Amino acid sequence: MIRKLVSYFVFIVLCGVLVFFLIDIQQKKNREEQMQSVVENTSDTIQALLFYHASDYFVYRGTPIGFLYDMLNLMAKEMNKTIIITVENDPERAFLACFSHQYDLVAMDVNKRKPFTAYLTFSEPHSFSYPVLISRKKTKISDSSANKIHIPSQFPVEVSLVDISPETKWEYIYSEHNSTEDLFELLDEEGVDFIASDYNMAVSLLPFYPQLHIVGRIGSDFNREWVLNPNNHQLNDSINQWISDFKRTHKYESLCKRYLTTSSPVIQHSFGKGNKKSISPYDATIKKYCNNYHIDWRFVSSIIFQETKFNLDLVGIGGSFGIMQMMPQTAEHYGISDSSSVDDQIRVGVKHIASLYRRYEKVHNEDDRLYVTAAAYNAGSGHLQDAIALCTKYEPDSAITWSLIAHYLRLKSQKEYYNDPIVRCGYYPGNHSIRYAKEVMDRYHAYTYVYKP
Repeated sequence: MIRKLVSYFVFIVLCGVLVFFLIDIQQKKNREEQMQSVVENTSDTIQALLFYHASDYFVYRGTPIGFLYDMLNLMAKEMNKTIIITVENDPERAFLACFSHQYDLVAMDVNKRKPFTAYLTFSEPHSFSYPVLISRKKTKISDSSANKIHIPSQFPVEVSLVDISPETKWEYIYSEHNSTEDLFELLDEEGVDFIASDYNMAVSLLPFYPQLHIVGRIGSDFNREWVLNPNNHQLNDSINQWISDFKRTHKYESLCKRYLTTSSPVIQHSFGKGNKKSISPYDATIKKYCNNYHIDWRFVSSIIFQETKFNLDLVGIGGSFGIMQMMPQTAEHYGISDSSSVDDQIRVGVKHIASLYRRYEKVHNEDDRLYVTAAAYNAGSGHLQDAIALCTKYEPDSAITWSLIAHYLRLKSQKEYYNDPIVRCGYYPGNHSIRYAKEVMDRYHAYTYVYKP
């Protein structure tokens, strides 16, 4: 009898411990959800990471465009938000970013067979694709030995070659260090015989490789989705609702036709071997002076494109002139005029940009510093110095970032701020220069993925 009572007592105690344990777990979960609601992105900015993909992001006539690049910008505009797009071409870094919660969304096709992907939060599908086998037109599938098919390591789905050649042996080689574009190059140069690609990528790249072709489909359709930050419940709901609504519009249909069809004129005239050789006829001159002044030639090229598209004969408002659209007083300071050679104009322009860059050493993030430099080239350094002074006055404990500088540059159009005693250059409508800097940096980032340093 006593033994039974002891057993009952132990059982009750264990149940009590279990209940306490379950309650504690639930409380922790509630606290975590409360914390998540605190850190949720409720700002007017969306931080997005876009994985480099031939149909999703490329340079067309000096401007970055692409299926997902356009879609992300259109979504932000219709949601009345500003989007900051960071482009990544390393598949492993992009994959790790999916787990970091550093971004509000990561636009990449995730290989769901990889560990821990079940814990990721995916958006509504924004489109679909399927795997295809690519080879040279003259290459035949061998019946006597195993055919080697090279597959990018981050390929999002399993491939199956049963329908291509049921009796043939295939050896699957997952390439850890080569992207799909790298494999296209290897295939074209006869370094490999067969590769796997998603159909969208193939449509984008095949116009530049006339000896290559699609042999056939080697797998099922797969949904293309974004990886969302699980902390952003409200934003994620808005993103999913937008995707669902957008896919029913003519805009979406036009976007698909523009980027995902073999007849797309944008694809056929945008990138590939021939367009990767140079940005402009002045590349050598720009590189020479950028090396002298230690500034990235692709950044300078983006500014020149923004100013003149490399047109030599433009005269701007206020008398700005030449390929760099230098203002007369700035040009006079450097000892040139509208009759100076293009070489001298570029030399002085690069020197001026490098001088601006050196002024903003308090901006520690490299990208932010380039944003400020671009804005200063457009607005003049005085207005940017004013914005930085306002940052320091009103938010002394905050790091000096481009986002903060842009905020106060906008406020310089308000009397309260342009009449502040620390403001030396007075009124300025900053939105134009902020847009200018964004367009320069978007193009610069695109150049860095196409042209070597």
